[in-house]
Amino acid sequence: MQTTYQFRVEILTKDCEIPPDERSRIQSAFADLAGKLEDFADASLTVRVIHHPNKATYRVEGRLSLPARSLSVATEDAYLDSALSRTIADLTRQMEAYRDRPDAEAATEQAERRTALDRDVVAPEDPAAGPLAESVAAGDYRAFRIALALYEDWLRLRVGRLIQRIPEAQARVGHGLRIGDAVEDVYLAAFEGFTRRRTDVRLSEWLEGLIEPCIRALLRHPDEEAEAASFARTLRETPLA
Repeated sequence: MQTTYQFRVEILTKDCEIPPDERSRIQSAFADLAGKLEDFADASLTVRVIHHPNKATYRVEGRLSLPARSLSVATEDAYLDSALSRTIADLTRQMEAYRDRPDAEAATEQAERRTALDRDVVAPEDPAAGPLAESVAAGDYRAFRIALALYEDWLRLRVGRLIQRIPEAQARVGHGLRIGDAVEDVYLAAFEGFTRRRTDVRLSEWLEGLIEPCIRALLRHPDEEAEAASFARTLRETPLA
């Protein structure tokens, strides 16, 4: 069963069916959770319901995927509605805690990894040196994207947050504007402009500066930019010969 609210919801069942009255109750719970996810773009929820007839219990596993982190809980109860309610309640509490005070340890680790990557792949004294510049010189977009893989979650989060601050872009999400296309456009812009970049700023700062122009371009020319992102995605996913 696939249900769509302000975020994507998928419900999977094993050895059981969810009664109509229970579906109505959990849809209300999902709508309430969706209303609390306004700070998170492109969130998705997967709920897996498993019936264990030998134990006469239901196990409900929930996974809430946010731009920079996934939250998971599992609840087991003799009553399906109790297991579902507790799972959604636990996920909601985790989400609110993360929203109000993001994991400092994870944020620090990501910052350290980005700093190390900045140091390893960028040679400020020579914009034509280093593995990224070599992939650009070879016209190898796939190698360029692989070299920047550690930036993926960070960049997606930045794109999502900026879209939320641009009313026109926020209104277009789900109606022609996809966060994945915006992320791919940023990588494309970075690939095309890498050797002309400023070398007095970190790579992460330079990438962040490309986000808004790419979103604006998607708003002005949605078909052309989406086609370019799709082509770039094809290049990225094409196996090496």
